[in-house]
Formats: sequence, C-alpha cells, structure tokens
Amino acid sequence: MANQPEPEDDLLKSLESKFSAMFDYTQWQRTRATVASAKSTKTNKTVQSLATSSRITPDETLDTRTVGTACSSTCKHSWNRKDLYNILDEKAAKEARKKEIEDNIMKMRIKARMQTMDEYTKRYEYLLSENKKLQAEIQGTEKQTHRDTTKLLRKYEKCRGAVSTINSKFHEDLETAQADLEETTERLNRDLENLHGELRAVEQRLKLKQEELHVLVTYKDKEYPSKALKISGLETEIKDLAAEQEEELDELNRIILIERTSFERQKVADNQAMTSNVTELIHQALSDIPDTQKSISAMHGSLKDMALQNAVMKKEIEVHRGERETLKQDISLLEAELKQLIKDPKSQVLQQIFPHFFPKEPKCTPDMDVVLDIPTQECLPI
Repeated sequence: MANQPEPEDDLLKSLESKFSAMFDYTQWQRTRATVASAKSTKTNKTVQSLATSSRITPDETLDTRTVGTACSSTCKHSWNRKDLYNILDEKAAKEARKKEIEDNIMKMRIKARMQTMDEYTKRYEYLLSENKKLQAEIQGTEKQTHRDTTKLLRKYEKCRGAVSTINSKFHEDLETAQADLEETTERLNRDLENLHGELRAVEQRLKLKQEELHVLVTYKDKEYPSKALKISGLETEIKDLAAEQEEELDELNRIILIERTSFERQKVADNQAMTSNVTELIHQALSDIPDTQKSISAMHGSLKDMALQNAVMKKEIEVHRGERETLKQDISLLEAELKQLIKDPKSQVLQQIFPHFFPKEPKCTPDMDVVLDIPTQECLPI
C-alpha cells in the first residue's frame, strides 16, 4: 500500500508560511528617536483626521506629544503615555489584522480539508479495490480451505478406520505374543529343569569317574609295575608264538598247495572218466532206439557231433546239479560247524592268551539290577 501524506502536516506548513509573511513585529521593537518622531507625526495626522471625521474641534483635540522610547518598564514620563487616538488606531488595526488572519486561516483550512477530502477519496477507492481483491482472495482461500478440510476429514475417517483396525490387530498380536511368551517360558523352564537333571547326572558320573580315576591311580602306583612285567612277558610269548605260527602257516600253505594240485588232477581225471561214461551211455541208449540211430546216421557229420555234444552236455548238467546239491549240504554243515567254533571260547585266541582282559561275566541288560562293586583302597602290608 502506498504511503499517503498526512493532511495535518500540510496545514501546519501552510500556516507557518502565512504567519511568517503577515506578521510584523517591528512596532514592538525599540527604535531610535528619529524613527519615533516620524511615527508620532504620522500618528498625530491620523488622530487629527479621526477627530475631523468625528466632528472634534481643534480645541478639543488631545494634547499630542511625541512618544519616545521608555527608559524602563516603570517609566512615567509624559512622552511614554499613549493617547486615545493611538489606542483606537491600534485596536482597529489589530482587529483588521486578526480578521484577515482568521480569514486566511479559514481559507487554508478549507483548502487543506479539500485536499484531505481528495486524498481520502483516493484512499477510499484504493482501499475499496484492495478490499475487493482481499475479498476475492479470502473467498478463494475459503474455498480451497473447504476443499482441503473435506479431504482431510475424509482422510481422517479412513485413518480412524485404519487405526481401529491396527489397534485390534495389535491387541490380537499382543495376545498371541503373550501366549507364545508364556508357552516359551514354560518350555524353557522344563528344558532348564531337564538340564539341571542332566547336570546332576553328569556330576554323579563325574564323581564316579573321579573315583575310578582314584582307583586307577592307586592301581598304577601299586599293581601296575607287576602287571607291566607280566604284560612284557606275555608280549614276548606272543612274538614267539607269532613266529611259530608263521612257520606252521607256511607249512600248512605248502600242504594245501600240494593237496589242491592233486585234487585238480583228480578232478580232471574224474571229468574225463565221467565224460567217457556218459558218452558210452548215450551210445548204448541210441543203439537201443533204432529210429534215433537211423536219424543220427542220416545226419551230416557236423550235426551228428553237435547232437552227441548236446546229449553229453545234458548228462553233464544233470551230474553237476547232483554235485551242487551235495555241495550245498556240505556247505550248510560247514557253516553250522563254523558257528559252533565261533561260539566256542577255545577258538578265541585273545581270550585264551589274555583271560584277565576278557572276564567271563554276563552282559548287563536293561532288566537287570546294577550293583556297584567299586574296589576300595587297601593299604599295603608294610
């Protein structure tokens, strides 16, 4: 908004210019005697003219004397006294001057008021246009605010529904989490109790192992030297037995090789004898059947050999099947004997050599009672 000039300032400035032009203060200033005599002459003329106009005779005229300058504020000289005509003239001049000043002031006031009126009119028009602009802006702002408020209210309704849904979901999740927490706490408590039980069991086993360690330490200090000597002697015996058994094993392998060679030779001879016997039996069977004999004799030489070989193979297959059954029976008998030998304690070489390491005690089963027979420390007879 433009800065409008204040009307009061213009009025004061115009009044100052008028007053500075109209007022004359020289009449109240002290002047020299020549100036005073000239003024008194002029005043006397004025008084005489007033007296003539007022029909005053010369005899009746007042005694006019030159008005001098007062020597002090309490001066009572005759020339310091003012006559009636001077007083009347001064009053008339003052009233005229006052009237003129008042008229000038009134004119200036009217002019200032007119200027102020024009400025107020311009100000009114300016403010009216600004108010219209503000009104349009306010209306636009109100419409925009109404639209924004409507949108915000709709969003608020949606958010309120979403908040209620979130709160309900939160309460459900909270209840579920609390239930899970309680369940987890109970499970952890049970697991903790189980761990405490396992810890007690482990501590018990540790105590037993410590007792066993104590027994072993006692054994090491007391019985281990004699046992070590015995073990060294047994190791020497084992080495000697291993050397002897190695020699016996070499001899046994040599005997097995000789027997296997003789057995293979016997097997080849038996196979040849069996083949010749089968061939003779086939020839006898074919000679007994004339039709077969005729059919074979009518065959080609190669076919005749093939037929004879097929017949021989059939007989060999039957013989081998009989031998296989016999071998199966022998294998079953050998397996039974092997199981008996495995179960026989005499066949366990380590148990026979180190019987103290393999005590003949039954194994502990779950349905048996356990009796702890821990050897106590015995003092040496010293």
